[in-house]
Amino acid sequence: MKSEPSLLEFVEAAKSQGASDDSLVGLLKAQGWPTDAIYEALATHYQKLTGLEVPARRRRSTAAAKDAFYYLLSFSTLATWTIGLGSLTFTLIEKWISDSLAQNGSFQSSDYALASSMASIAVAFPIYLFVTRLIIRDIRNDPEKLESPVRKWLTYIALLIAAAVMIGDLVTVLEYFLRGELTSRFIAKAATVIVISGGVFWYYLGELRTPAFQREMRWNRNVVAAAGASLAVVITLTFGFLNLGGPRVQRLVQADNRRVANLATLANQINAKWNSSNHTLPSAVDSVPNASLLKDPVTRAPYEYRQMGVNQYELCATFARDNRQDSPNGENSFWSHPKGHFCFALDPAETPTPPPSFYQYQY
Repeated sequence: MKSEPSLLEFVEAAKSQGASDDSLVGLLKAQGWPTDAIYEALATHYQKLTGLEVPARRRRSTAAAKDAFYYLLSFSTLATWTIGLGSLTFTLIEKWISDSLAQNGSFQSSDYALASSMASIAVAFPIYLFVTRLIIRDIRNDPEKLESPVRKWLTYIALLIAAAVMIGDLVTVLEYFLRGELTSRFIAKAATVIVISGGVFWYYLGELRTPAFQREMRWNRNVVAAAGASLAVVITLTFGFLNLGGPRVQRLVQADNRRVANLATLANQINAKWNSSNHTLPSAVDSVPNASLLKDPVTRAPYEYRQMGVNQYELCATFARDNRQDSPNGENSFWSHPKGHFCFALDPAETPTPPPSFYQYQY
């Protein structure tokens, strides 16, 4: 074991005068000496006194593997629930704040986005909290794990990603500001990104900057971070459930979506028959090819067809809910409907825009 000659000389002189190890460590660290070099000099001093080498503790090979597993699982679940939280917040913002110039997705796709984001958060966030608690417990029992290379590497990677996201977000905000395109919806989304990435950056930067002798302060920060993240997740999930309506409501939504898709398919077939029969509407829906396959998904009753004139007809169904408030900015408004029995007036010469569910429920 080799030490800096001047450092070793000072340590031996100080120990001969009765200086304690702790006072030497504190004094030399204040002068800029690295901790490893100080303890190396102390080890060399005691080696000379005892004539024995300082025994090195052999760590179990499984310790590093376990640390790697914990940290990889922690950071992967962190990425999963933070991305899910951001996606869920973005979808809620799009539902709450309209933008006439934005290309909004259909209400059906927004419901799918809500469900996917909520599922990601509900699974990943509790796992993240549990694994982080295990990591904190291990560090309390073995403070040397604060210097784990795996911990430092993955923490710096998380800091790099969080910093890159914040920088990219700020650049985008400035770009939109200079282009005069800042909207309340965009500002809300940008703020969401800053809050989530900033929270991650704050927490993990504190993990690296906290020295071992201030561990108690670090545990308090862990409590604050866990409480803040849990509060944000609970609030966002609550709004998500309120907007999604729960599994029972979504079941009704799916049934109505299938009804509308069936009516759109039936309208296309009636229009095709009208074009192939000298612009004559069929007298009954039974004469339309494959019409018998298109029935109400719940009652299995056929859809109602009524000829209203030479070039006009109606297709009717009984719907489980009112979907007019689901579609933002009136998009796909032709297929919007109230709850209960409702008829769509159609012209065989004009084919309306297919509803969002049209391609999902094709036979």
